[in-house]
Amino acid sequence: MRVRDRTVTAEVADSDDERRRGLMYRTWLPPDHGMIFDFGGETTSGFYMFRTLLPLSIMFVRDGRVVSVREMTPCSGDDPSACPVYYPGGAYTHAVEAPAHTFAGVAIGDPVAIGSD
Repeated sequence: MRVRDRTVTAEVADSDDERRRGLMYRTWLPPDHGMIFDFGGETTSGFYMFRTLLPLSIMFVRDGRVVSVREMTPCSGDDPSACPVYYPGGAYTHAVEAPAHTFAGVAIGDPVAIGSD
């Protein structure tokens, strides 16, 4: 995945189970690595950090353009309903999670290349 001057090597989460698990339980993520969530169509669903141990950036993408970027912090505890939900602010088809601040300086509308785009 490429946006501006950043390239992120991303694992693909394209099934319900893979999207649900995401980057939970990871204790380390190399710089410029992450996970891309492919929803196969538009959604406005939010993300939360239940059982996710690392602070992450998330970039929401639709039609090859950035919809929004959020910084997410780990949520400790055993109650997922106590974790904040990070919403995109619009419809998207893909979301990319990477180490915190990976997408600093990325703006709404920036072009994004996914895979062989």
